[in-house]
Amino acid sequence: MRRSPFVLMEIRPVPPRKLTTEQVLEARWRYASGEREFSRFAREYGVGRGAIKAAVLGLTFKELPMPPKRALHDRPFPYG
Repeated sequence: MRRSPFVLMEIRPVPPRKLTTEQVLEARWRYASGEREFSRFAREYGVGRGAIKAAVLGLTFKELPMPPKRALHDRPFPYG
């Protein structure tokens, strides 16, 4: 039996692990300080990319506070 030459990639299952409150707050702080790679966050926290993105952007874990937007930047307002 021949294999198809059109195999694009191997799909690996994402481990079924939930985020903790501490992980969400840490990821939000890292995102606010300039880290923007959701794929890296997902690998580090052991969840899917969509799950960490939703948590960081506040679509899930809505009861947790979002970090301040201006407090983390070195440039003064309005140039930051």
